[in-house]
Amino acid sequence: MTSKYRCQHDKFSLTKLEKCEDFTLYLDELLDQDEFPKIKPGYCTEECKEKMKEIYRITFERYIETINKYYSDSRIFENNLGKNPRGCDIWIYREFFSTPPPISPQDEYARMVIKAMKVGIKDGKPVRLCELPPGVQCDFDAKNLPDSEEDE
Repeated sequence: MTSKYRCQHDKFSLTKLEKCEDFTLYLDELLDQDEFPKIKPGYCTEECKEKMKEIYRITFERYIETINKYYSDSRIFENNLGKNPRGCDIWIYREFFSTPPPISPQDEYARMVIKAMKVGIKDGKPVRLCELPPGVQCDFDAKNLPDSEEDE
């Protein structure tokens, strides 16, 4: 059944979401109480309802996957705050992996993530240390970063 009215869900695209490979494409709209894409009688169809369920499923599976990777990659430091690196939130962590290569080990945010998380740079690309094959080392990690002005 199709509706003769334009459905507010027409702006959501499963194809676009699947190509994006990120959870943030529709996240704000899906969580916003005022803009929540509710089902409106006479406007929405069964197909629309199923599409929105799938968009939520994909978005939140990716979100949970990123959160799990964030917590798995977080470094735990001694209670010596003067020498510990700055913290890294999930948005900066996600941005590190979304940045197109090559990533510079001199980049302030890349350095922050590398110091606070179990990640590095291999061939200009972000990598999780736990995903490197045995015996393979990254070019830059928390123990192997070139000096920067921020470190002085």
